Amino acid sequence: MTHDNPAGGEGAMSVTFSRPAGTFLYSASKPRLSLDGGAPLALPWGTHRLPVSAGQHRVQAWVPYLLPRRAGRAETVVTVTSGRTADVEYVAPVVTFGKGYLGVPTRRRAQKSKAVVVFNGIAIAIFVLMLAVTFLAR
Repeated sequence: MTHDNPAGGEGAMSVTFSRPAGTFLYSASKPRLSLDGGAPLALPWGTHRLPVSAGQHRVQAWVPYLLPRRAGRAETVVTVTSGRTADVEYVAPVVTFGKGYLGVPTRRRAQKSKAVVVFNGIAIAIFVLMLAVTFLAR
């Protein structure tokens, strides 16, 4: 989807980063966005407008994580027209080993997964147990 950019001249890309409900561990880091193989930008969850030159751009997005290091990797090609803004949406996967979605905004909300809730509960329990062992070992 594209829309008019009142500033004219070059183009722009509006990128929205979202994550499924219940995947709060993703909120510990900022998603990454790489344009045309350049250095990745760390941007907060939400919507961001980036000025870009008109033409086609290879866009990659992911979330830094423990395993895998680049969770939810996704890639697409976005065409930006001069004087217009191209809308792109990245949705992180429910499971970190899954593939993220990167493309035309869907305006859908990912639903909470019971598996994610259980996994997050286990991760929190392990973390609390590690803290307790460390604290008691002193």
